[in-house]
Amino acid sequence: MGRVRASAEGDDLVSYFMRDLIGTSTDEAGEARIREFLRQLGNADDEHPDVALEHESAWSLSVFADRSVLWENLDAPGGNEQRVTPASWDDVVQLLLTLSRGEIENVQRSVDAPA
Repeated sequence: MGRVRASAEGDDLVSYFMRDLIGTSTDEAGEARIREFLRQLGNADDEHPDVALEHESAWSLSVFADRSVLWENLDAPGGNEQRVTPASWDDVVQLLLTLSRGEIENVQRSVDAPA
């Protein structure tokens, strides 16, 4: 999966990107930008229901206005989808940041045993 962007030193692999409510992608959004994306969910509708963070490993977290999160592998047949609703928006942010660091097993543990 991974996306590539040009840089002055050559091509750098972008390890993750965040997709906003209307589908615009931002490479390697930091915590402040992630929180901005989540605030957009106040304007979610049937056509634009979620924001998502997609890691180069093909694992993805999609977040919905009700704070529910869809965890899936975009390359796996059937996606291996799991849904969970973290206890707070701060927990959602931490889950997204965990995936952004590529800590797949830690995300899986969080999804398997929500707070």
